[in-house]
Amino acid sequence: MEKNGDMYKITGSAVNKTASNQSLRYVLSVIKNDPNNSNTSKNDQSGRFILEIGQKKNLSSTTINVDDKDRVIILLLLYDEVDKPLGMDRVVINGTEEDIEKERLKIVESEQAVNVSPDAINKAEDGVILRGIVTEETKTKPGRDFYRMFYSLYTTNNINGEEIVNIKETLSLNNNTKIEISVANETVLEFFVRPQEEYLKTMSEVAIKRVYWYLQKYKENKNIQKHY
Repeated sequence: MEKNGDMYKITGSAVNKTASNQSLRYVLSVIKNDPNNSNTSKNDQSGRFILEIGQKKNLSSTTINVDDKDRVIILLLLYDEVDKPLGMDRVVINGTEEDIEKERLKIVESEQAVNVSPDAINKAEDGVILRGIVTEETKTKPGRDFYRMFYSLYTTNNINGEEIVNIKETLSLNNNTKIEISVANETVLEFFVRPQEEYLKTMSEVAIKRVYWYLQKYKENKNIQKHY
């Protein structure tokens, strides 16, 4: 949500965190309660869309005017191709103290560390899980450009993995360099660097899908090991 005075711009978005492309349907609802007469109004926007693996997409936007006394609920529902509910998000404007506390806790839980520091390491030892860490060891401008493209996709798609992702550039044959991408110290992709922007963009898209897939499988394997 973006607030400008009494106006709110609301955008609903979805992220595909599965290992396959998804055909989905969304409903974005704005439910307003008028405190003067107890009337309730509800406006819906809906549509179908396709999400590729790891892709984030904005689905719909709307702008509303909210009085200080209006209680407004923003509700986003996602369904699969057979209308089975898959996801939901809910935001309350001018809600009760209980509503506001729930939303505050949700925001706190979503804020994750993106840099490793001594303090962060100490917190990890106390049981706090660090997420969304991508480290960089590049040597050339094309290497740094690739890192920026990859990290932009990583954050835009809300991947936020628990394992550290490392982008490392190493010297190769004939003074060329090679990018090695690893997750939890396991190499998931490597390729020779070229300075062309379109090539780096393509490789960042390939890399983000490979990293996302590996993070999902790694998490599944950890859960299996814990179960046994």
